[in-house]
Amino acid sequence: MYRFLIMGGVFLLFFVCERLFPQLDRNIAGKNHCIHNMTLGFVNLLFGRYFALFTVYYVAVSIENLGFGLLSYSPYNLKVISGIILLDCINYWWHRSLHRFNFLMNFHNVHHTDQLLDTSSALRFHFIEVLIGHLFKLPFIILFGIPVISLLLYDVIFNINVYFHHSNIRINRKVDLILSKVIVTPYLHRIHHSLKWKESNSNFSSFLILWDKVFGSFFPQGEQSTPKYGVPGYSDKKYQTFYYMIKQPFSK
Repeated sequence: MYRFLIMGGVFLLFFVCERLFPQLDRNIAGKNHCIHNMTLGFVNLLFGRYFALFTVYYVAVSIENLGFGLLSYSPYNLKVISGIILLDCINYWWHRSLHRFNFLMNFHNVHHTDQLLDTSSALRFHFIEVLIGHLFKLPFIILFGIPVISLLLYDVIFNINVYFHHSNIRINRKVDLILSKVIVTPYLHRIHHSLKWKESNSNFSSFLILWDKVFGSFFPQGEQSTPKYGVPGYSDKKYQTFYYMIKQPFSK
């Protein structure tokens, strides 16, 4: 419960701040932009959270009780911290896989067809992508024996930073440059949502920017923080509606 209160509070904070200090005019994507994105986010919460309970968390609890995994003999604090770092690395490769395989990209495109990045964009994922993403983690949880507390803590860290780097808050570039030495920032993630293929196939990290730099997918900030967002061929406003977001992966 505390996790949801923290994440909900931070989401609301960014949601208010981007209306007081916007980077881009919100009218770009239409007046119901947030409503459609948040409706999809509710579907993900409904299906994804329950699915995770019976897959990711069930497996993590079972593995932890058995004392199985490469981290099982580590001191507790080290095991928890290592688990969080490993989960962030796993998320990097999951995100990179989404852009590598057409089947997965069909679902991930729902996120990329957003024409305006704001806090609600952090909720705009097709529910099938969310479900497959949970399954992707399972072998690594089993192999490393990632503890449940790491999963719970990373869930909060991950979501808060995703809200932040998708937000439409006007942020000073120098501040962004300092923060981006460690974490993913709005300037960096806006590049990932660019219409240009080379830019959209970079900056896959979710929290620590380390992974992009280590694995050669880092694209540095330029002077502009607002490339044109979206996917070529999906400029029609209908793709911004809840109905089409659900339907889009199955359409030609």
